[in-house]
Amino acid sequence: MNKPPVIALLGQPNSGKSTIFNMMTGSHQHVGNWPGKTVECKEGSFAYQGTTYNIIDLPGSYSLSAGSDEEQITTEYINSGKADLIAILVDSSQLERSLYMYTDYAGIKTPAVLILNLMDISGKKGIHIDIDAFQKQTGIPVIGFTASDSSQYDSLKETLCCALENPHTVSTDMMMDFYKQDPSLSFQTLIDSQAEDDIYSREKKAVLELEKTDEGLMISGKHKYEYIDALLAKTVKRQDADPSLSKFDKKALGPHSGKWIAIGIIVAALSLAMIIAAPIMGLAFSIPSLISEPLKSFLTTYRVWAPLVELICVVLPNVLAFTISMSGFVLGVTFAFAIVENIGYMARISVVFNSSMERLGLQGKSICSLLMSMGCNMAGVTGSRVIDNSGQRFLTMILVWSIPCGSTLSLAPMLAMVFYGPVGALIIVLLLFFTTLGSLFIASRIFKNSLLNPDSTSGIIMELPPYHKPKWGHIIRTTLIKAKDIFMRAFCVIMLVSVIFYLLSYNWFGSQSILTVIGQFIEPVTKTFGMTWQMFMAYISSMVTKESLLGVINALYSNTDMINAAFNAKSMGMSDSMMQLLPQVITKAQALGFIMAIVFNVPCAMTVATTFRENHSKKWIALSILYYLGFSIVLAFIFYHIGLCIWCN
Repeated sequence: MNKPPVIALLGQPNSGKSTIFNMMTGSHQHVGNWPGKTVECKEGSFAYQGTTYNIIDLPGSYSLSAGSDEEQITTEYINSGKADLIAILVDSSQLERSLYMYTDYAGIKTPAVLILNLMDISGKKGIHIDIDAFQKQTGIPVIGFTASDSSQYDSLKETLCCALENPHTVSTDMMMDFYKQDPSLSFQTLIDSQAEDDIYSREKKAVLELEKTDEGLMISGKHKYEYIDALLAKTVKRQDADPSLSKFDKKALGPHSGKWIAIGIIVAALSLAMIIAAPIMGLAFSIPSLISEPLKSFLTTYRVWAPLVELICVVLPNVLAFTISMSGFVLGVTFAFAIVENIGYMARISVVFNSSMERLGLQGKSICSLLMSMGCNMAGVTGSRVIDNSGQRFLTMILVWSIPCGSTLSLAPMLAMVFYGPVGALIIVLLLFFTTLGSLFIASRIFKNSLLNPDSTSGIIMELPPYHKPKWGHIIRTTLIKAKDIFMRAFCVIMLVSVIFYLLSYNWFGSQSILTVIGQFIEPVTKTFGMTWQMFMAYISSMVTKESLLGVINALYSNTDMINAAFNAKSMGMSDSMMQLLPQVITKAQALGFIMAIVFNVPCAMTVATTFRENHSKKWIALSILYYLGFSIVLAFIFYHIGLCIWCN
């Protein structure tokens, strides 16, 4: 059988590639990582008139100069000749900047089409594009398009299919004239010296030869922009627009007011996300109480093996509850922040926080993830999708793990109140705040050199989009697709982690589990950083769910069932008996180290699963887990010994 034709989407970040890819492929897609890179690889397929077509979403790149990981991957893929058609996307509201990728592609022999996306925005900005003239000048099919409008996709598919049947390559004649007319270059001689191959025309090879030096690269860039100006002069007409900022934008982009407005809008978006997620989470947490007992009665009647009964009746319902709850929260966050991005405000957030985030090696968009993490780390991880640079996106995910989530921020003051009273608890909260800042700085310094290419992580360059009404249909469709995808993938990871924890926690040896045996064996080591084996097991259990920590520590000290405590989705409260028990079995010095350890420990399994879903890198997930385990234990050791000095008696 013939292989399906392959269409590759090429364009700069934020050109709309991912939207088109998701709308065209729906659930028929696979997301992974390019070999040896943290850069996301998206492959999918769609059917049109009885024929299946494969589609590749290449990493967003500003050029084909192979500087960043994204550019290197994109260039290598195009050079491989695997694609039958390249769909070049440009932002029609910012043609001068976004057409640079098109000029970089000119001279490559793989057939192409040009998709002028965001035509609705360009129209509002008074930009009128003559599609027929554009097609005549470029030599390839050109389509005006709005990626968020589902009604336009049949026309897009027809254009792509026709381009495969009747292929055209980008015309380079007009652009080459600017090189040939440059008196400082003997460009025709350079062209004549090149041997044509299957990928590049001789003109393209001459340009690549010129760009091997910094001076040649600057000259080439100058001529590409001259060509863009000439092309737009023949194809685009503009109405005069008022270049001044609106009254709101003068405040929204102010050095101080802009930050407060952005924080307010982010908090409002997070509140909307919680309103959307709350009923889903409530329904999710009712699942264990609804199905656990009937399942247990049914299985017990048929004398099913007791460990299997507990696995099915306790672990499975709670894993399902946690995963649905997580997906509900992701759905709410995705929906709320899709509105912020869709109306055009996300770009303003990037601008006002960019200088602050650059200190951590990030860009302004990262502030959304970091602030969202104070509610839930998995929301912060999911929020990193708006970051176009893959290295900065994953560094943001790693730094998100440094920020205590809402559950942790409830646990820490609660424990501090038990051991140190109201004043002491306030001091502990302030201490956690400054330690969080230190954790962000340290993690950034450790990871950024490996994740970031210094040549591709400088500040952002963007033209602020105009404000416009959100496209609700597009927002709802993409939100549901992402929530479904998160649920399917996260359930598998959380289930695997939970089964392993269950096997280690079950009392196989009468009154002891494997974790208990291990904990008692390594207690001489854990005591050096202030943890009894019971505290250490609770610390480990908090990596499954933060809510389980109090229940587990209470169960271990009172010799009751740890499985139910660990997998009870509502075990967050602290009873009077527990408040009396803890100060009797844990000293103030131990409590100080323990609080620091649980706050800066690896986040819950749901956050780890979400991070893996977003990044698909086993190596970096493993390194992140090891780092935060080590970091939290070092903090426990330091603060436990500080506590010994304070409370020496």
